[in-house]
Amino acid sequence: MKRMFSSPQLQAVASSLAHNDPLRAVVHTMRKRPDNVLGLLLRPLSREEIAIMEGRGCRADDWSLIQVAEDFDPFRVRRTHLVGHCVLGRFRDDCEVRPGITLPSGIYDSTLIDAQVGNNCLLENVRFCARTVVDHGAVVFDVGSLIAGEKVHFGSQQTLAVGPETGGRPLPVWPGLDVAAAAAIATQLADYEGQKAIVEAHQRYVEDVTCSSCWVGRGAIIRHTTRIADAMIGPGCIIDQATDLADVAICCSQDEPTHINAAAVTQSLLGPGVTVAGGAIVRHSVLVEHCSVDLNAVVEHSVIGCNTSIAKGEVTASIVGPFVGLHHQSLLIGAIWPQGKGNIAYGAMVGSNHTGRAPDQEIWPGEGTFFGLGCNIKLPSDFSQSPYLMIGSGVATLAQRVCYPFSLIATPIQALSEEAEVPRAYNELIPAWGLYANAYAIVRAEEKYRLRDRSGRGHIPFQVLRPEIIALVRDARSRLMIAPISGDQAPDLGTIYQEQAIAGVGKNFLREKQRRLGVEAYGTVLQRYALRVLLAAAEGHEQLPGSVDLAHELADELLPGLSLEQRLSALLEIERENVEIVKRAKIADDRRGVAIIPGYADCHPSVEDDRVVRAAYDRLARTRERVQAQGYSELAPGIADLPIGQQKRPE
Repeated sequence: MKRMFSSPQLQAVASSLAHNDPLRAVVHTMRKRPDNVLGLLLRPLSREEIAIMEGRGCRADDWSLIQVAEDFDPFRVRRTHLVGHCVLGRFRDDCEVRPGITLPSGIYDSTLIDAQVGNNCLLENVRFCARTVVDHGAVVFDVGSLIAGEKVHFGSQQTLAVGPETGGRPLPVWPGLDVAAAAAIATQLADYEGQKAIVEAHQRYVEDVTCSSCWVGRGAIIRHTTRIADAMIGPGCIIDQATDLADVAICCSQDEPTHINAAAVTQSLLGPGVTVAGGAIVRHSVLVEHCSVDLNAVVEHSVIGCNTSIAKGEVTASIVGPFVGLHHQSLLIGAIWPQGKGNIAYGAMVGSNHTGRAPDQEIWPGEGTFFGLGCNIKLPSDFSQSPYLMIGSGVATLAQRVCYPFSLIATPIQALSEEAEVPRAYNELIPAWGLYANAYAIVRAEEKYRLRDRSGRGHIPFQVLRPEIIALVRDARSRLMIAPISGDQAPDLGTIYQEQAIAGVGKNFLREKQRRLGVEAYGTVLQRYALRVLLAAAEGHEQLPGSVDLAHELADELLPGLSLEQRLSALLEIERENVEIVKRAKIADDRRGVAIIPGYADCHPSVEDDRVVRAAYDRLARTRERVQAQGYSELAPGIADLPIGQQKRPE
């Protein structure tokens, strides 16, 4: 018997489906006055104008069906065949075909069938333009065909298969669908009422946007393209040498243009600021906004979030959140990854189907997951409870669930004894490794997200330490602390744990030494978060509802009996220690580089000039100023003797 529940999230998505949708607005405009979509002041051609046009190689099956704008210039239409009802605007200005290259507006060497062309457009060498509206100022230059079928849906009629490639997580799509809504629809399958509302709202939307015309938006530029069919091309869009563009909606604007360059996009929906270039192929997908697919990459049956860059690799049946980097030849299949902010290195194979049967498995990476060079990730896998997990180079993981944030999964360096009874295929899990050995990467990630964000719609939090991640850290620490102890004696540092002993380890093993370091590092980051929130509360603002209560609870648990002055002084000590951890990572990299690469120091910034190290120092300085603004000293009485922030690197 299936478990049923009802969530307001899907109902909210259904009620706001395609709200303020540019595609719907375009279709309604075309339906409102189909014979004069652009609202021009029209008149029939005079005999003199017909004679001028025929003298310049133009012909029409029926000149009486041709309407033109007031002040129409017949000299701007040459060697053109007009079929059916066509509307021609006023052509006076020049059009910029490429930066620095302008040509007179008008229609030259083209065939138009039931087409409407706005003012100051340029159509040249368009061999076939049928049932298309070209808005004012658009350029269509050297295009094979620009046509619409009898029923055009602009790619919105589809239901994608995400996660398992065989289906099971159906995802209806529409312009404006974002990653959060896509993830909710794909994962909240037990909300039958919500799913029904989504399907019904999607069906109504498809009926509402179905028409029989293409649309080229104001100021759009289309050059050297073979075929365009059933397309809505938004204002300012630039298309150059596209090999195929069919059944698509490109919902961009002149302020946030979308670029398609030497690529193929079919049955897809593209938002503002998207780039598809370099031989890339996009099919049955949604590119939300300000993301890119380049260098022969392939994206199929996927939703790609903002600020994500995909090049050379393949993404199939996936929901990929913001700030994911897939810049090399690699593979991502069946991923439900709405939090994004991760990286897929060269040769990573995230999507190996371990069953050898139907491709019906999936993976749920967590926020910030880093898949290292050449790793091989078997499905199914769930890393959603392990944000900022790093999987080392060449690691092959088994199907599993891991629940330890900021951890490292690596090939064991030290040999295990036979008595440990650890399967040979298991890797080593190092909990909290990213906190005490790779804090540089965390500071760099926050800076990177802040500097590279180009989205203008959904809010993307740049901070790594947020309540939802802190909750996972707290849970992980509690599981590490209940490791079995024989009698009153602490386990030996060489003790080995597996999933049966400590939950969340997955198909890996954990050493006692790393367990202790993990407990300490998790405790310090919990202190750091709690004290940050308490400082903000002392300044008079609560970061999130309930965050102050959680901060007091953590502070009472980890730093009991301290005054607010002592707690804020402890925060400064933790921030100072974090700066040292970040510096150590940079110094270690420099020391290794200098020993190996001639002239290494000449092409790398020193630790004092490193942007990430400076960012850590800046946070410390800001925290010091904020604490002093509350009237507290930097080192409160009694704080020096407390075990705060004393994180150590593993020996």
